[in-house]
Amino acid sequence: MNIDSMERITVVGAGIMGHGIALVCALNGYLVCLVDVDEGKIKDALDRIRFDLQTLLSLGMLNEKNMDEALTRISGKTRISDATEEAEFVTEAVPEKMELKKQVFKELDELCPEHTILASNTSTLRISEIAEATNRPDRVVGTHWMNPPYICPLVEVIRGDETSEDTLNAAINLLRKMGKEPIVCKDVPGFLVNRMQFAMTAEALNLLDQGAASIEDLDKVWTKHLGIRFCLMGPFEALDNLGLDTVLYCQSYLYEELKDPKFRPSAGLIQKVKGRELGLKSGRGFRNYEGTNIDDIIRERDRRLVWLLRELRLI
Repeated sequence: MNIDSMERITVVGAGIMGHGIALVCALNGYLVCLVDVDEGKIKDALDRIRFDLQTLLSLGMLNEKNMDEALTRISGKTRISDATEEAEFVTEAVPEKMELKKQVFKELDELCPEHTILASNTSTLRISEIAEATNRPDRVVGTHWMNPPYICPLVEVIRGDETSEDTLNAAINLLRKMGKEPIVCKDVPGFLVNRMQFAMTAEALNLLDQGAASIEDLDKVWTKHLGIRFCLMGPFEALDNLGLDTVLYCQSYLYEELKDPKFRPSAGLIQKVKGRELGLKSGRGFRNYEGTNIDDIIRERDRRLVWLLRELRLI
C-alpha cells in the first residue's frame, strides 16, 4: 500500500484509546471516522478530543489553526458499515475481549475493500487469533498505542503469524509519518511493553506483600532512580553499564536465595560473561563499544542524567 496517497482512516471504538488515536490521525491530515455503537460515547469522545486539543494548545504543541483543522477532519458514526466503504486503514480499539474483537474483525473483513489494512490496538491478545476471524490474515497487524496516544511516541507493531511484509511495512511507515516511534514485535503473549511493565509491577506487589517497604518507598525506587535511569537507557544498555559479570553474580545470588525462576540467569548472559564480553568496561557486551571512547560515553551519560534530574527538579 502507498502510504503517501492514503487519505482516510477509521477507528472503531470511541473510548480512551480510540479517541486519542483518532486525534493523532486528524492532526496529521487524515480524514477520520470514529465508530462506536453508543452514540453517547461518540459525543463524549468528541468532547474529549476538544479538551485534549486545548491541552496541546496550552503546551505550545500546536496552534489554533491546527486545532480547528483537526476538528473538521473527524466525524462519528454508530454503524461500521457507514465508515468502511472508503477506509484504507482501520484501527480497532474496542474493549480487551477476544470474542468482541473477533466479531469486529469479521464484520470489518466483510465490509472493507480488499486492500484495506485491519489493525488492532490490543495490548495483550494474540494478533494471529484475531486474524482468524477474517479472510485476509495477511492484512491484519497489531498497532498497540501507548496512553495518551497524542503525546506518547512509542507504538508496538505486532506481526501475526500470517501478517505480510507489505502490511507490516505499511503500518510502520504510516506511524512514522504521524511522528510515532514504531517498534516491531513477534506475536508473543503481552508483547513487549506489558511483559516488561508487569514484570516490574509484579515484583513491587510481591515486595509489598512481604512487608519489605512502604508503598511510598517502593514508588520512590522508580521515581527517584530506576525510572530516571531507564528513561535514559534501555535495559541492555543499563546492564552493560553495570557490568555483566556483576549482573550475573547478583542474579545467581537472588536465584539461589529466592528460588524464583525469573531471577535465573539467562543463557545469553552466561555466554557473554564466559566470553569476557562484560559490557562498557570491556568494550563489548550486549552492545559493541569498540572504537569508541569509553570516557566520552560515561561523560555524556552523566550529562544527560544531570539534565534530566534538573528538569525534574530532583537536584
